[in-house]
Parts: sequence; structure tokens; C-alpha cells
Amino acid sequence: QGRDADGERILREGSKGSPKSAMLHHALGLALVRLKRIDAAVSELERATVLEPGNARFAYVHAVALHSTGKADAAIVKLKKALADHPNDRDILEALASFYAARGESAEAKKYADRRQTLADN
Repeated sequence: QGRDADGERILREGSKGSPKSAMLHHALGLALVRLKRIDAAVSELERATVLEPGNARFAYVHAVALHSTGKADAAIVKLKKALADHPNDRDILEALASFYAARGESAEAKKYADRRQTLADN
């Protein structure tokens, strides 16, 4: 609805009252992405992963944000760590395949793509 600035304000107020809420930091990070404030967004998305390290979705979104800022190595490290905890997460596998393919590392890309396809076939 084009009210991301209002959303940012509300989420910042909420995170002051609940500074350990990973969901609030994650939502704020997404709002900041929409506002094209990528560095601040990456910081909030990272905070969400620190507060809730077992959340595969938070790790995936943070890794995608890192990758979009040119930090491919950090994104891959983040995804591999998340994959260790969530070995059947299709989004993580797909992102790893995509990130390795973008680097021209086709053997690594295929490894993750094949693993994801095996999950899809089951």
C-alpha cells in the first residue's frame, strides 16, 4: 500500500519495547529493503538471525540480502550453516545452487540443485 515508512516507524517503536523479538527485526529489515535502504536492512535481517538462529527462513532472507549487496562469500557461508541445521530446506538448497551457478561453479551448483530435486521428487 506504499506505507513502508509508516511500517518502519511502527516496527522501530515495537523493537524498542521488545528488542529481543527476532520477528520484529526481520519485518523491519524487509520494510527497509522495500524502502531501498539496503545496508540498514541487512543489519536488521542479521539481527533477526542472531536472536533466532534456528529460523531457516531468517537465515535464507539474510543470505539473499547479503548476496544482493555483493557479499556472495558471506551469503554462501550463512546458507551452508543454515543447511547444516535444516538439511531439507528447499529454499536454502535452491539459493546455494543459484549462488554457485552465478559464480560459475557448476559442479557445486549441480550438487545443491540435485539435492533439491531429490526432495521435490519425494
